Amino acid sequence: MSDVRIDDLKTGSFDTWATIEAKRAEAVKTVTVKVDHKAATRQAIIVAVRKAGIPLMTRSEWKAKPSARSDGPDWDYRAIVIHHAGNSYSCSADGAELIRKAENTDIASFGHISYHYAIDCKGTIYEALDIREKGAHLKAANTGKIGIVFLSDFSLPGEAAAHGPSLSDSFKRGAKAGVAEILGQAKDAVSTSWDTPTTPQLNAVDVLVKTLVEYFKIAMLGGHREFASANDQGRACPGAHGLKIARDLRNRYGLDVPK
Repeated sequence: MSDVRIDDLKTGSFDTWATIEAKRAEAVKTVTVKVDHKAATRQAIIVAVRKAGIPLMTRSEWKAKPSARSDGPDWDYRAIVIHHAGNSYSCSADGAELIRKAENTDIASFGHISYHYAIDCKGTIYEALDIREKGAHLKAANTGKIGIVFLSDFSLPGEAAAHGPSLSDSFKRGAKAGVAEILGQAKDAVSTSWDTPTTPQLNAVDVLVKTLVEYFKIAMLGGHREFASANDQGRACPGAHGLKIARDLRNRYGLDVPK
């Protein structure tokens, strides 16, 4: 248990072990211990990532806010979805500030942070939403899908207009959503800066995906845009650089294209 941190033990149950010694002809008294396998799996993922040399901050360590509401439990994961945070994020900002920014935005929209893991430009992984909870990173299609977001802007200028939701679809969600899409596309069109994936980010996502594939029956991996396109929706996320990351991971681990 040397890789388990005290704060991680405040919620949930975890596997442990013991050695029993008994003299001949003596009865051995046993104790039945109930183990919460989901909590143990969550902790095993954290330990495995850290053992691989990747820094990982649990929700308690980065002091995540309690969720205002939940979309319910989730567990039998079959897919991983790669996202980027978008053009209001940058590698020039501190990762701790960016995960807090993403949290505040998502709580206002969904009542909880929408992704399960976030990766900053230094390669630190943040446990965003507890893996036992359903995310909110895909439109009406989150069940069984783990969301990983890079706290970066991986899209090239013009991708928002070319691949994002149409303005008519955006206004169907309300005037505020429509105006936000117009402003977002305008900002993206004239953007002169974006992030390219850093080596620490690439190392971190590789270790994370490798670990998740070991613990869940993951069959499919893709970028947000690929999952959206499979459902006749438009999304620019995770940008050209994020899509390349998704393709590389898919090939490396023999996973299917979203469908």
